[in-house]
Amino acid sequence: MYLLEAFMKDEVFVDFGSEIMYGSDQAFVTYPVRFATVEFQLMATNGLTQIADRIRKDMGMKPMHPIDEYTDETCDNEGWYDFYMGLNLYTENHTDTCLTFVVVNSDSPDNEAIYFINLSPDEQAAMYNRLNEQCEKYLEKTCEDLLREAQKQMEEDIEYERTHPDRFSPSGEEDQP
Repeated sequence: MYLLEAFMKDEVFVDFGSEIMYGSDQAFVTYPVRFATVEFQLMATNGLTQIADRIRKDMGMKPMHPIDEYTDETCDNEGWYDFYMGLNLYTENHTDTCLTFVVVNSDSPDNEAIYFINLSPDEQAAMYNRLNEQCEKYLEKTCEDLLREAQKQMEEDIEYERTHPDRFSPSGEEDQP
């Protein structure tokens, strides 16, 4: 096992108490390509939180937890982070290129700000494997199964939009359900 895989095994856990979000996204403006997405909320483990604190500290914000010169009294310990990782049917490895986190309930000026932790291709593959391992264990489904479900939902949404154009018109007038 490599360092990266060991870190992910100890620090990356899907929060199965939160809802797995199925959706879609789009690439390109001129000739749009729509693709299915699945997004997981991750548990705010010590390792992920330390990375988030370092990123924010480097940007001049107070970290949420004691780190370096910050103590319990000088850090912003009322807030927390929400971490998210996405999968998609657009990229070859089906993994988003970054892990995102949101600053929540902070007294800092960046409250509700979204930050991105870029992932190398190796890190993306390790993240996908970790998510897949947990989905198989707790949901008895693979990430591929979840992406297929998202694809089906996206296709149903597209068909609904096509057959009910008034519900999505800019005039705001909607058909009665």
